[in-house]
Amino acid sequence: MKLILPKLLKFPNLLNALRASPASRVALGLVGLMLALLLLIDVFVSGFLPQRGDAERRHRLLTAELIGSQVGQALQRNDVGALRTLLGAAARREPQLRSAAVLTDGEPRAGIGPHAQHWRLGPDAASTLDNLRVPLLVDGRRSGELQLAFEPHAPSSLAGWLAEPVVLGMALVAVLGFVAFQLYLRRAMRYLDPSAAVPERVRTAFDTLTEGVLVLDVKGRIMLANKAFVALGGPQATAPTGALATELAWLMRALPGDGAGVPWQLATQRNQALLGIQMRVDADPARRREVVANCSPINDGFKRARGCLVSFSDVTELHERTERLREAMAELHSSREEIRAKNDELVQLATRDSLTGCLNRRALLQDSDRAIAAAAAAGTPLSCIMCDIDHFKSINDRFGHGGGDEVLKAVAKALGRGLRTGDLLGRYGGEEFCIILPDADLDQALVVAERLRADVEANAGGSVRHTAEVKVTMSFGVEQLGAGWSRFAALVDRADQALYHSKKTGRNRVTDARALPAAEASEAVAAH
Repeated sequence: MKLILPKLLKFPNLLNALRASPASRVALGLVGLMLALLLLIDVFVSGFLPQRGDAERRHRLLTAELIGSQVGQALQRNDVGALRTLLGAAARREPQLRSAAVLTDGEPRAGIGPHAQHWRLGPDAASTLDNLRVPLLVDGRRSGELQLAFEPHAPSSLAGWLAEPVVLGMALVAVLGFVAFQLYLRRAMRYLDPSAAVPERVRTAFDTLTEGVLVLDVKGRIMLANKAFVALGGPQATAPTGALATELAWLMRALPGDGAGVPWQLATQRNQALLGIQMRVDADPARRREVVANCSPINDGFKRARGCLVSFSDVTELHERTERLREAMAELHSSREEIRAKNDELVQLATRDSLTGCLNRRALLQDSDRAIAAAAAAGTPLSCIMCDIDHFKSINDRFGHGGGDEVLKAVAKALGRGLRTGDLLGRYGGEEFCIILPDADLDQALVVAERLRADVEANAGGSVRHTAEVKVTMSFGVEQLGAGWSRFAALVDRADQALYHSKKTGRNRVTDARALPAAEASEAVAAH
């Protein structure tokens, strides 16, 4: 044992190997249990284990009695020289006898060795295994005592304890038991090893798959894990057979945090497949992997779940392509919106007057022709209002063309403010504007025209910037689409005649085309 222990201490790799081997760990546990049982049996069954102390006690008591009888005979003869000879001979026969002394009437008569150094008992103390006191009898009465000091019975060092027969016996039992248990367990574990349930050719076939595969028993222990699954966990990942799948930290981190539970456990408990489980594996910080897991229970002949087959499909590349496609679609949508905005801007530029924002003359003609055709087809009324800024030339003369432009914009704003969504407002030319009112007869158009005239008179001048004390008014002419009229020009000319009449009769007023003098009406009809 003294030679084995230092060698074991010099080989930490051997100890690590013992700790790493399941058979070694179990064997060590069984050896410890066996030794504990032996000690427990010895407590209740006296003498089960050999006790060196009992034999030593009997030997020392027998030696003390033999020396005591011889010393008593020498005292009876009063032969002091014989006492020293007897004690010396006893010391030579008993190597463990350290010192001895013969006392009569409390006084030493003879002795060997440094007795005062080794004698530990007081005058009235009982004998011990190391210090024995033997009474000396002469003629039937006590005449003194023999004191014998032996080597300590209990070992005083670790080496001494290790040299004890019981300790050596227990160590031998432990070593032999460990070897026997380990050999037996290694053989037994070949049959108990979960990996033995899957033939090697099946493992090789699973390793050829690019999809990760994990086969678990009913308790969630790993029966098989192919290379693709282990690779998901990173370069240092392992999936030891027999370990719980829940002990794989990277796998548990990848599960969705919806609180539903571990999917393969749910599949086994419910005996129902769970498909399309989205997972994000972060074992490699440089590139997170998007994985889809499917759990299918493995049933026996009685359709009872005996395990679970879990497959892991790496869809990272597909996910990245989808993200790139989504970004491209977003860019395409943004480009389409930009093109639409540009088209709207082009339409605005093509159909709107750049100064007032009203329809330009070309767009007004097109929209008005469509409105007239729709009104004629549906038999609904349609009215036209022609209006013109009064004394616009004098405004330009007083405030310049910039002031005139401000007036045109203020008037267009006032006119647009008083119209409906479907009404048409266009700049017909210069300071003249045209308004088309679908679904409005002449009387309704007159009301609208009068409201617009009043709004312009009240607000248009005050909203003109950079000018002061400018009065802005407008003259209006109103006509309704007549029966059989299909041309926009005829309707506009008739309303324009009414506008001309408002100019001639004082301006800042609304004229109904029906109220035109007969001569002016005839001129208009003849013209068209």
